[in-house]
Amino acid sequence: MLGLLHGAQGCSTFIRLQLSRHFKEPIALNSTSMSEDTAIFGGWENLKKGIKKVIEKFNPGVVGVMTSGLTETMGDDVRSAIVHFRQENPEFAEVPIIHASTPDYCGSLQEGYAAAVEAIVSTLPEKGRKEEKQITILPGAFLTPADVEEVKEICEAFGLDPIVIPDISCALDGHVDETVSALSVGGIPVNEIRRAGCSVATLFIGDSLAKAAGILEEKFGIPSYGLTSITGIAEVDLLMETLSVIVGKPVPEKFRRQRSRLMDAMTDSHYQFGNKSVTLALEGDLLKIMTRFLAGMGCKIQAAISATRVRGLDALPTDNVFVGDLEDLEMVAVGSSLLVANSNGRQAAAKLGGIPLLRAGLPVFDRLGAHQKMWVGYKGTMNLLFETANIFQANAKEAQKLAHN
Repeated sequence: MLGLLHGAQGCSTFIRLQLSRHFKEPIALNSTSMSEDTAIFGGWENLKKGIKKVIEKFNPGVVGVMTSGLTETMGDDVRSAIVHFRQENPEFAEVPIIHASTPDYCGSLQEGYAAAVEAIVSTLPEKGRKEEKQITILPGAFLTPADVEEVKEICEAFGLDPIVIPDISCALDGHVDETVSALSVGGIPVNEIRRAGCSVATLFIGDSLAKAAGILEEKFGIPSYGLTSITGIAEVDLLMETLSVIVGKPVPEKFRRQRSRLMDAMTDSHYQFGNKSVTLALEGDLLKIMTRFLAGMGCKIQAAISATRVRGLDALPTDNVFVGDLEDLEMVAVGSSLLVANSNGRQAAAKLGGIPLLRAGLPVFDRLGAHQKMWVGYKGTMNLLFETANIFQANAKEAQKLAHN
């Protein structure tokens, strides 16, 4: 795949920078290089030339076209431009072109990701004979490559054949390829995505992907199962029950053992969480997951700040939940025992007297291995449990040391 941003050169550079800092990998993204002239007179020709050039030069299996705030504000009809490109270049008819509207003034990372997934499932899957063991997984934007890999392995343990759209577990997982490519390699092949129309069920993880699952349900009659979270004992129980219903078999014994370990870990560490004040600033889906997990462990949620307005925020276990940014985080987090945010929350943590920061979401660029963190399933929940408890424990020891001195 090759991503093509219909916008200015600097916009694509910013996107590559943010993703490269997080995943520590080069990001394949081209630009239609809009200039002052094209911004005034329209960017149709730039887009058509850009698509043609990337296909001729790089020979991608699929081209993903996304838009910037510049081209959306101008009102460029990208869909029509792609139709005209098809008419003028019939020799490229076999190369799929997927278009997602992603202006930066609308929504946040989570909404742009959801728009891309919706565009993929609207364009590529084809109708066919149902595959009895095949299930389509739509992973949320908050899941890491390690998270996605764990979800796949859980499904396979139930005897299912998961098709993951998109599958970053073998694309942005930090491996070394034999050759260097200008394309996004790994992931799921285009032909596999086409088979998504033959799945017996769709499992979407994260409320923001409900529309994408609905597209598959409407086009192919595939029942969809949605999970807001698969972090936390009750949430993972629901995942296990859902997969058990889909396959018509009991939960494998190994997951019962993992659940038992998680229960023991919660017993061992619960005293670290009791009455700790926590402030969170995250994308909507991840905010719901982390807020409920920490509140369930006994923390007091001082404030929960969402990047965008999404459904389900009013039901969070706190009286102080709103849409805001990191400036708001500085204002409402005074006196907190823990902040939960991406790496850009570190300045607020420092200004507020060195409050510990649990890094979550994207980008996380000041710590290594963020893309390998696994916080889903029974094992992943235990990882998150211990990581958070150790932060609380280390901070308590530091406070005791300062008090003694």
